[in-house]
Amino acid sequence: MVALNSSNRAWLARKRVRLGYRRCLPILLFTGLLSPRAAAFSYAFAGDTYGLDLVTHPTGYAGSGGVINLTVGIDPTSANAASMLIPVQNVIYTWNHLVPTTGNLLLGGANDLGSNQFDFESTLLHEMGHALGLGHPNLSTESGLAASLHNYSKSTRGPDGSYDLNAGADGVIGSGDDLRDDDGNMNWFRIDNNNPFSIPGTVDSTTYSVDLADLPGSDTYSANPDRTVGGLFSLANTEGVLQQGTYNDEAQRTLGHDDVAGIRYAMSGWDEVAGTADDYTLNLTYAGLTAAADIVLDFDNAKTGFAVTLLGATIYGGIGDGHAQIQAPTGYDYVPIFFNETPLAGYSWYFNPVLVPEPSSVLAVACLLAGAVMVRVWRRRM
Repeated sequence: MVALNSSNRAWLARKRVRLGYRRCLPILLFTGLLSPRAAAFSYAFAGDTYGLDLVTHPTGYAGSGGVINLTVGIDPTSANAASMLIPVQNVIYTWNHLVPTTGNLLLGGANDLGSNQFDFESTLLHEMGHALGLGHPNLSTESGLAASLHNYSKSTRGPDGSYDLNAGADGVIGSGDDLRDDDGNMNWFRIDNNNPFSIPGTVDSTTYSVDLADLPGSDTYSANPDRTVGGLFSLANTEGVLQQGTYNDEAQRTLGHDDVAGIRYAMSGWDEVAGTADDYTLNLTYAGLTAAADIVLDFDNAKTGFAVTLLGATIYGGIGDGHAQIQAPTGYDYVPIFFNETPLAGYSWYFNPVLVPEPSSVLAVACLLAGAVMVRVWRRRM
C-alpha cells in the first residue's frame, strides 16, 4: 500500500508487496521474489511466467471443496499490539461476510480521523486481501511508471516490451475505452457490462473473463475500480479496496464489488464453475496475541516504509494447472503483514476503537483486552 498526502495528492511514500514464491509442477520446486499484480480483480503471481489468467487461492486450498479455515494473529511483541485488536477483528468480519458496497470512501469530516492520520483498519483491509491471494486492480508502483500512470488497469507490457497507455475518448485512466495495444490484460472483468462496481449472482468463468475478446459492446479494455472510474458510473467516493494508493484523512473499511468478486471467483475452485464439488468458503478467525497463526501482523520499521504483505505460493500443474495456493514465504511459518510505526513523516496511525458488529464478538474483545492498555485509534483507506 502506498501512502498519499491529501493536501497535494502527491505520492509521498512507496510500498511494494514483495512476494516469495514456490512453484510446484508436480515435482519441480522454485523459490524467488516477485512483485504483485491486479485489476478489477486479479491475482498474486499472475503474469507472463505463470499465465495472465492464473487464479490464486488462500492457504489451505488444493482443489478439494469445503471450508478453508485461516487464523489471524498479532505478534505479541509488536508495537501497537493492543491497539490493533479491534481493527483486526473488524477486518476479519469484513472479509468473512464479503458484502460489496458503494460510497465506501469516507473523506474529511465524514470519517473519525485527524487530518494528519492514516487509518490502520483500512490499510489492513487492503493487506489482508493480498494475504488471501488478491492483487492491485491498477498498474501501481510495481510497474515502475510515473505516479500519474499508476491507475491504468493491471497488465503485462505485452510483446513489444513496453506499456501502451492511452486513456481513450473519455480521458479517464483505467476505464473501458482505454487503448492499450498489445498489453496483456490481467484484470478479470464482468463479461456482460465491464463494470467493476457491480456483481452478478453467479461469479465464475461464465460471468468473468480476462480475455479481451469477451469485452461487451465497444469496450476496448478492462475497467478497474479506481474512484475516477466510479464517477463514470455516477458513483461518488467509491473505490476497490485493493486499488493501490491511500490518502491521509480517508477511511475505507468496507469492500468494493470487485474485491468480493475476486474472492468469490477463486471460491469457484479449480474448475472455475460455481456450484460444483470443488467450491470452498473462507472462514477467518482471530487467534489472539500470538505468532502461532496462518497470518500474523507486526509493526517492523525494518520491513517496510508503510505496509507490506510477504507471500509465498505453490503453483500447480496437472489437474490444478492455472491455479496457485498462498504459502508462507521463505523464512517464515506464516504469512506476515508488516507496518511502519510512522506511516509518513509527520503523520500517525489511527486505530478504530469501534467493533463491528456481533454482540458475542464485543464480549470476546472485552475479555481479550482485560489487562491491556488501549490507545485511541483512527481510520483510513488502504
